[in-house]
Amino acid sequence: MRHLLLNERVQSPVDVALARARVGHVLRSGERTTDADAEFLSATTERALDGVESGSAVLMRLEASDDLRELRASVLEDGGEPDGAWSRSLVLDGPLPSAALEALASEVELLAAQQLADDRQRRRLAGLAAERARELASHQRELEETNLGVLALHAELAQASDEQRRLLRAERAARDEAETARNRLTLLSTASAQLMATLQRSEIRGRLEKLLIPSYASAVDLWVVEDGSLVPMDDSGGRKPPETAVRAVAERRPVHDEASRGGVAGTAFPLLLASRSLGAMILHRAAGAADDDLMLGELARRAATAMDNAQRFEHERDTAAALQRAMLTRLPQVPGLELTARYLPAEDGMNVGGDWYDVFPLEDGEYIGVVGDVTGHGIHAAVTMGQLRTALRAYAVDEHSPAALLGLLHRLLDRLEPDLFATAVIVRFRPGDPEVTLASAGHPPPLLRMAPGEAAPVEPVSGGMLGLPIDLTYTDNRVGIPPGGALLLYTDGLVERRGEPIDAGIARLTASFGDAAQRSRGPEESADQLLASALRGHAYDDDVCMLVLGPVPHPA
Repeated sequence: MRHLLLNERVQSPVDVALARARVGHVLRSGERTTDADAEFLSATTERALDGVESGSAVLMRLEASDDLRELRASVLEDGGEPDGAWSRSLVLDGPLPSAALEALASEVELLAAQQLADDRQRRRLAGLAAERARELASHQRELEETNLGVLALHAELAQASDEQRRLLRAERAARDEAETARNRLTLLSTASAQLMATLQRSEIRGRLEKLLIPSYASAVDLWVVEDGSLVPMDDSGGRKPPETAVRAVAERRPVHDEASRGGVAGTAFPLLLASRSLGAMILHRAAGAADDDLMLGELARRAATAMDNAQRFEHERDTAAALQRAMLTRLPQVPGLELTARYLPAEDGMNVGGDWYDVFPLEDGEYIGVVGDVTGHGIHAAVTMGQLRTALRAYAVDEHSPAALLGLLHRLLDRLEPDLFATAVIVRFRPGDPEVTLASAGHPPPLLRMAPGEAAPVEPVSGGMLGLPIDLTYTDNRVGIPPGGALLLYTDGLVERRGEPIDAGIARLTASFGDAAQRSRGPEESADQLLASALRGHAYDDDVCMLVLGPVPHPA
């Protein structure tokens, strides 16, 4: 740019108006006016007004190119850097006449030109009105396009809402599935705990019914394989096994009963172990019952494990009970003496333990009686009890003192079973002699009935339990049994109760022992009444053993 047409400092709207008039005069030279000219003039003026209204002076410049075919307007903050100036260029459709350059030098010519400009301005306003109409039409089109955009946006929002609802449904379904899986695991965990907590096959069916009815079945049947045949576990003979149960056992998979009657269908699940099938569990499903073959099949496998454990336990228990019955010998017939014994295995567990009684003769006409208790339960305790019983009979061939016999048993058990201990009371008596000799090793005190209705504990000098890893000595005690009296030897299962001291049980047994002779018609009935009275209302979890020695009164 080489021709500087305008370079004025403006600081008020009036200055801006004068500068506008000068620029407009240049644009109107040569009888030319275009829309681009009007926009160029308007933009330059508005920019200058913005600067003035902000409270500072601005510098307005107008330059023409060497060939006078291009104008450039710039607005610069007074004192500001030229690089930060606002500028606008206008390409002309022809060169500016030289008269336009000369007119800027004369104020008189400027005023005349201003008058001419006003006339032209009026004509131009009409053009601007048309332009505004065109702009209005353009805005109308933009509005319509905006409306179309809004409609498209609404459609997108509706689609997004549908997608959100789909995702919510999927999330809810996943949450429901997770809850269902959690319920399955909870049921299986609860079932395992309950089924494994019992070793009685008769209780397994009842626990399955509580777990499965009514959510998964209206009734539960268990069929077990015995001697190659399917039989009902409830021992109701004469029933033929359902075809579904037979197929489930043979095919080792769940079998559904297709012929549903009365809205109830049966599904047989095999009771599977790794190597064999124990039978089948049949669920009679009412309409609307939950259907989950995978979970129910796993439950059937856990029930099979529980039943297998129960079968093994029952077999071991029966074997142990037979062993123990073989070791509890029949009491001998002793002249002038009534001997009565009772043994009850614990209600729970193996039903076999280490309690025992025994009475056997010595070569000199005396007898040895013993009641003992090996700690623990099961085969191990029963076998140890048998060893002590046999050893006592062997030791008594040469040694007759109850205290010495206890010392021998103590040393034997310490070497034989270091982890097991035992209590025992041994009594030596001679028929016709009212005085007996007894010794105790950590055992509950014997009870002495002096007369009907009158009994008391005998407190002998007692040593420690048999088998303790220390040296122990035992003491013989002399006790007299008066005519019509009796001596009771027993194990702690007869007097122990959970939540109360053993002394309370001994006091209760002493009172029952004193009254038993008055309420019975003989020693056997008296023993039964004593046992029933001591165990009334009590679920005993330990073996119970007792031995009663009662001298028979001589006829007058």
